Amino acid sequence: MNPIIQQCLYAYFYFILYSFGGWVVQGLYVGYKQHKFLNTGFFHGPYVPIFGVGCLLIIYIVDPLSRNPFLVFINTFWITSVIEYWTSWYLQKKYHRLWWDYSNKPFNIHGRVCLLNSTLYGIAGLVITFFIQPYVQRMTIDMPIHVLMSIELIWSSVFWTDVIITNLEMHHHLQALEELHEHVKQALAEKNEKLKAEYVEIAKLNLEKMKKNSRHLKAFVHQRLENQYEESIQHLEKLRSELRPNQK
Repeated sequence: MNPIIQQCLYAYFYFILYSFGGWVVQGLYVGYKQHKFLNTGFFHGPYVPIFGVGCLLIIYIVDPLSRNPFLVFINTFWITSVIEYWTSWYLQKKYHRLWWDYSNKPFNIHGRVCLLNSTLYGIAGLVITFFIQPYVQRMTIDMPIHVLMSIELIWSSVFWTDVIITNLEMHHHLQALEELHEHVKQALAEKNEKLKAEYVEIAKLNLEKMKKNSRHLKAFVHQRLENQYEESIQHLEKLRSELRPNQK
């Protein structure tokens, strides 16, 4: 087999393993206060791709720069912080949600990254570089290539199906959220009580549609809507209570 293709297969297998490993570690870390494992993945399956990407950067960028523990820590610290910050910003812009919020933690930047988590990522970089990856690399190289390809094919089928399903769910969720927001604004501005009640009823249906498509959002303990959308939901409840006496 072509050495470049073989290295790509190895890298993809690392991505799979560390995406799963990150899902396990994050579920344990987030759920330890509740004494249970929490599925905090964005997707339905047991994987968090951002951890897989982060580990590939450690393996193929951080480690080749230096095997010095201090430099591995520093490089992992800032690279993973940049990834986390950008991912948080992107998801907020796309879905109007703050998927994690470190505002209550010291030395944070816009609530997207914080010193504690970035330090933990740096330590994780050391563990991966000097303890985990050497074993994973030997295991991967010793694995028959047809077994490796079979695992990757099965995983890819599951993962990319999950990506499509999750994105469709999030599209419906986002559409319902934006329509709810718009109808609540119309209801607040409307003077005609009948039209106001119609807008409120449509917004209520959108709220139900949002809840239907938010199964995998519940595990994110810090995840919350942007303020303007959260206010719309609060206004909806207030409008519904105000309209009830008039509907009797």
